[in-house]
Amino acid sequence: MLSILLKPFLNRAKRDSGGLELPPDTVLSLSLIDSGCLFVLLDTKIALIIKAGDEDIQIMKEFQAITVDFELIERPEFPSLAFYLNLEGMSGRRFRFEYFFSTESGGETDILRKMCGDRRFDIILYNSGVEFIIHAEISEGQASDLRSLVTKAGGSLTNMPLP
Repeated sequence: MLSILLKPFLNRAKRDSGGLELPPDTVLSLSLIDSGCLFVLLDTKIALIIKAGDEDIQIMKEFQAITVDFELIERPEFPSLAFYLNLEGMSGRRFRFEYFFSTESGGETDILRKMCGDRRFDIILYNSGVEFIIHAEISEGQASDLRSLVTKAGGSLTNMPLP
């Protein structure tokens, strides 16, 4: 398993939503879940959207640490790369979100490819609308480690460009 300590940037990487509106298809997908997360491409940026209740979002806004783990799941029926985000609030409360990238999906491999190249993505806290945005970044070394793991997954990821 590859563990990455995310490096928040730009003044602790926190900011209000700034009036960000999500595409209608993303809003529809989020309306189908009570809580959880999903990755999307917003324009040219990667975003992990976390849907949670108001109380949890207030705690997550004041994060102390964010770590990410990636794990290659080598199963013939669903080859995937597991993404685990661990967020610790200042109060000590911990949150864990899981997302499974299908290594056979062009859209999801595009997100992984972009994550390895750009090394930055937004974490969007969402309830009935965008509540808060956390900018996150992984180091070049961590991106290289992730690229190696993703390349090991095979498929269309083997020709992933270097940043």
